[in-house]
Amino acid sequence: MEGLPYELCDLCEEVFLICDEFESYDSLRSFCRVREEFHFLTFKLKGKDASPSSLFNLNLPLLLESKHQRYGWVFPIFVKALASRYKDDDRQSRLNNLYSKIESCSNQPKVQYSQRYRRDQRLFNSLLEIDFKDQTEEVNNALNLQESLKRAGAFLIHGEQEFGQKTLVHRLSLLSKLRNGRRIPIPMAGMGDVSELWNAVAAELTGSNPVSFFSAEQVMALILECLQTQHLIFIFTEVHRTCIGFLPELIEQFWQPIVDRVNLKETYLVMFLVDNKGKVCQSGMPLAWKVCQQEYPRNPLRLPPISRFSEENIDEWLDKPTVAEILPDCLSVKTLLKESQDGVPELVYQKICHYCGYSWEGELAQCLIQI
Repeated sequence: MEGLPYELCDLCEEVFLICDEFESYDSLRSFCRVREEFHFLTFKLKGKDASPSSLFNLNLPLLLESKHQRYGWVFPIFVKALASRYKDDDRQSRLNNLYSKIESCSNQPKVQYSQRYRRDQRLFNSLLEIDFKDQTEEVNNALNLQESLKRAGAFLIHGEQEFGQKTLVHRLSLLSKLRNGRRIPIPMAGMGDVSELWNAVAAELTGSNPVSFFSAEQVMALILECLQTQHLIFIFTEVHRTCIGFLPELIEQFWQPIVDRVNLKETYLVMFLVDNKGKVCQSGMPLAWKVCQQEYPRNPLRLPPISRFSEENIDEWLDKPTVAEILPDCLSVKTLLKESQDGVPELVYQKICHYCGYSWEGELAQCLIQI
């Protein structure tokens, strides 16, 4: 794996953040999209609504770790391409200087990140370890079972209230079998016709906002093409806010036709349905209750419902040596439960971030619930 010393990562941040391409996700995506060397990154970039600083932190690992089959290590080529955009500009000299330093250490054995980035990442990783064990185990079991079959999986993530559904989706998408997959997030509120869903998926896959109608067969071709090279993860949020009768149609007219077409050997096709109100189980949508049922994966697996973090969960987490290294001594189970309405997951995260010197509205929270 190619990489950089952390001092150079800090320099990268300083230089990249004065470039127009890092002003927004769309700017960075447009830059990658028009060049052959970076086009494959277009589908992997993160941070759709992120600030420039968050955009940098979310995509630095991707830029550092990516290799093109033809052009090799992408990162120095990326820096050189940025420099070519700023002729007769101070930014060009700074980018050329950065490029020279990158070239001089291009044989580093592994990626190293800045001290700040590493501290953020340690806290981020530790937060993902709080509870959700039952749901994670179910998904892992389902993926393992499918490894020699179709490599498809569908899951209903739900709870009576919004008790961390977004975070669980993010955590599941980071599982080893799905890591670096292409995520297709689509809010479903108000959706009532499956053709709307096919078109929304087409828009995500093509990077456009089409005004013309995409047929189901055309979108199916895009999906199958994507699955040739990477995992594809559908994340359908707000499913509890769809029109009556829509969810059974989603399964029968969208999901099942795709599952019937795929027979994957290297990549996974996964769908997460996210219900924040606990209504979907009573919607008439066909569900599987166990991963060994014949109906699965054509019908989504109903995962255990999400609830408040228990005292046991938090206490077990606080006792981990890796967690003790980053948390202040004053933080206790009683404090967290008292200040989080008895363990509401998002409030627990918020309080932990607060005690560690982070704002819940800052970059760490954006990374934690990024979908």
